[in-house]
Amino acid sequence: MKLTNYKPTNPIVNLERVFDGLFNTTPLFHSLDEIYKTGDQVRFADTDDGLEVQVDLPGVKKDNLELSTDSDTRDVFIKATRTVKTHDGEREQTYNRSFSVSREYDLNKIDFSYNNGMLEVKTPRRKKEEYIRKYNV
Repeated sequence: MKLTNYKPTNPIVNLERVFDGLFNTTPLFHSLDEIYKTGDQVRFADTDDGLEVQVDLPGVKKDNLELSTDSDTRDVFIKATRTVKTHDGEREQTYNRSFSVSREYDLNKIDFSYNNGMLEVKTPRRKKEEYIRKYNV
């Protein structure tokens, strides 16, 4: 007969793991552990003037930042690379995020600014007359 050590598990920890999997509301289904490791955070603010998004990108140089929009799908894409130190040297880390905006925001007038590791995205709000059309029969 083979004996093994019995290690009782904490039922609270197991329950937390189940709830973390069910109610993971982080952007684009990234786990909280991944966000804490990379140090990136995304903050959204809906103002009277439009949508403001702040993205923390520590260690990313301005030359390694690629920004694009798709006016058909109303998506904003952020791609960046940075060099991170590991226990065995350095490696390149790629950062990809995207978010969608509703048609009430004008993607043609979107403004990107990058300063000290923080990307700011400002999308002005359109007037309803610009995207809602009325027709007479």
